[in-house]
Amino acid sequence: MGFGSFKTDADVAEKFNLIIKEGFFIETLPFNIPENKREEIKELLDDPLAFVSEYAICEDIIKPILRVLDKAYKEFRVWSHIFYDVDASVNLSGTPDFLIARPKKVGIGNLIDVPAICVIEAKKRDWDNAWGQALAESYAASTQGATICYAIITDGKQWQFGKYTKESLLFLKDKRNLQAEDAPNEENLQRL
Repeated sequence: MGFGSFKTDADVAEKFNLIIKEGFFIETLPFNIPENKREEIKELLDDPLAFVSEYAICEDIIKPILRVLDKAYKEFRVWSHIFYDVDASVNLSGTPDFLIARPKKVGIGNLIDVPAICVIEAKKRDWDNAWGQALAESYAASTQGATICYAIITDGKQWQFGKYTKESLLFLKDKRNLQAEDAPNEENLQRL
């Protein structure tokens, strides 16, 4: 069952001797969101059909927001629903909703480099399970060379953020939850 076998972040922390804390770490990075993208995202957030299923949320809400990031930071790509196999024997494998990572410069087999950000849809708003999957994926990335890996869990409307630091074995969950639909203006979308 892989990453999804962890029911909570506490399950992951116990298995791999990690520390979980809550605090604040989110900082916004300046980049310009094109007006047409901002309008497109506003329309999608107002469309009830964009929320009818897990797949609709992933493709109609989460992916367009992540594509803005993909275009703003050319060295990173958004990888959607690709198999990420680190160590199946300890449930560190599976198909994350989204990974944000650099493409490998050489090689044909595994095209994705170590993920810098893991994005998980909180299916049925099960935040505990989503945090378990997020920490498992972040920890898996750290075993592949990532010193810091960020995690995002979302239901498309509410966005929560975590940050795993390999050196301290610390997973810090930001206490702020961002709401995409509060006012999907440039400032709020940029914060996401």
